[in-house]
Amino acid sequence: MDHLHDIIPQLSADEKQILATITNVEGSAYRKEGTTMLLKTDGSSVGMLSSGCLEGDLHYRIEDVHADGTQIVSYDMRGYEELSWGEGTGCNGVIEVLLEPVTEALAASMRSMHAFVNQGETVLRWATTAESGWFVCGREPDKQTEELAVQAAAMKRRSGRSSISDSRGEKIFVQTIRPRPRLFIFGAGSDARPLVQMAARCRYAVTVLDWRPDALETVNNEVPEAGRVLGFPHEWWTETAFRRGDMAVIMTHHFERDREVLTHLLQQPMAYIGVLGSKMRTKRLLQTEELPEIVTTPIGLSIGAEGPEEIAVSVVSQLIALQNAVKTGEVMA
Repeated sequence: MDHLHDIIPQLSADEKQILATITNVEGSAYRKEGTTMLLKTDGSSVGMLSSGCLEGDLHYRIEDVHADGTQIVSYDMRGYEELSWGEGTGCNGVIEVLLEPVTEALAASMRSMHAFVNQGETVLRWATTAESGWFVCGREPDKQTEELAVQAAAMKRRSGRSSISDSRGEKIFVQTIRPRPRLFIFGAGSDARPLVQMAARCRYAVTVLDWRPDALETVNNEVPEAGRVLGFPHEWWTETAFRRGDMAVIMTHHFERDREVLTHLLQQPMAYIGVLGSKMRTKRLLQTEELPEIVTTPIGLSIGAEGPEEIAVSVVSQLIALQNAVKTGEVMA
């Protein structure tokens, strides 16, 4: 997952910053279309576009972008000279990057857009070297952006790419920005905490639900950004509203509470329900011989994982694989 959710809160016109976004890749590259990075004049940055072969040059362009305006630069990494670009970077293709100066107008627009994304909306952002805009998917764009935005959206669906050209030959970049995927972990035991840590590092919005205050306090100390809901299952539902695409892992180690949680989640619009333990135990939870397709048990990819840390790796890998499998050619930011 990209760092755009981390970038937007740091946008500021008080210092010279630029947004650098990969708009097109031909051949191999470390990152793909839609990847965004924020670069600042003090040398710091948020996110990354490559393994280090582009960032130095991009920092040197900050002043020019602020002086000349939005531009697209192309890096041809095919047959690169090792002394120029470094060795073994993994970038061996042509990479086009859109560079936008961070102005008050851009920062305000991006923050407004992010507010919709944080409410669970999917947003389509488009940009040319002359202008940019966005609208919430499924809603009508305003009059100012309607013609260009609708055209870009339609062409993107046909091409399956994030960088396209309109009828006038002007290049339009289109980016689909989705909410940060939400993962609910039921149970805050010692084996759940590595999963909380791993998922949070992979940019999932993690919420942990448990009835033990001490266990949740340990989660808070280790992963402060994780949400926490204290109580028993019937209390969790009054505090938690699920939406389409949410994921859940059940690992309370308490049979009746696992049953309550699983029964409730099966009535929600979940994208993934993972249950720790054997398939036989999960069938006993539901008192059935045929598990619903949405239920994954045992959890995680089959990599021979042992212990909480390895299981956490296998579970997060499974979630990432699931997300990538359901993409429709749109860029997830």
